[in-house]
Amino acid sequence: MNGLDRLLRDEVSRRLESIAGTCPEGTFSFISCYHPTLRGRLEEAEERLAGLRAEILDRYAAWQAGLKEIENLWALAALKRAEPGAIEDLKSAA
Repeated sequence: MNGLDRLLRDEVSRRLESIAGTCPEGTFSFISCYHPTLRGRLEEAEERLAGLRAEILDRYAAWQAGLKEIENLWALAALKRAEPGAIEDLKSAA
């Protein structure tokens, strides 16, 4: 689990603890029986949140890949710089 994943999990846990502290026991059963539309809206919101979480993690993976690409390109540049004749090529280009 990476740091971002841990952060998102912690945030959800804190929010659920807060919600649990404000809702009386049996609230879920009550809305399931008497307000199925509200339960459906809750399920939809939770599904959207799960999708957003997955999207954030995917975009973060792309971010990390971009950072790695830049790191690799700079390493290649350093190797090119260390090749024999690189200094002379630079001087003649100037």
